[in-house]
Amino acid sequence: MKTLRPVLLPVAVVALLCAIAGGIATGGDGILGALLGAAVVVLFLGATPLVLTPMVKAGPMLSLPIALGFLATKSLAVLIVLVLLFDVGNADKHVDSTWFGVAAIATSLAWTLLQVRGFRHQRVPTYDLDNRD
Repeated sequence: MKTLRPVLLPVAVVALLCAIAGGIATGGDGILGALLGAAVVVLFLGATPLVLTPMVKAGPMLSLPIALGFLATKSLAVLIVLVLLFDVGNADKHVDSTWFGVAAIATSLAWTLLQVRGFRHQRVPTYDLDNRD
């Protein structure tokens, strides 16, 4: 949860700015599209530390297979959500897909940049072992 706190508020501001821009450009459909796009990104990227942190602490040797399996599961879930939203659910009549995409790109870039900034400022002990025999 430590890694989510400094990221959520700025990402919410980016999502709000996208919703305002979408509302000005296309009205209510743009607002809804931007908010849904940001919500999908926050759920997709926010689930990673919430789910993987306890699993990795329980078994560090399994962290890579767990992370890859979780990525595949999340990717399939996002694909299903997008298909249900835009193909089956006819949300394209009420949701502007352009602002959905703009908000998804903007919030994912903001999330990624803030995560990189947060990891750069973390104090993680690093041990340099000598190569002596």
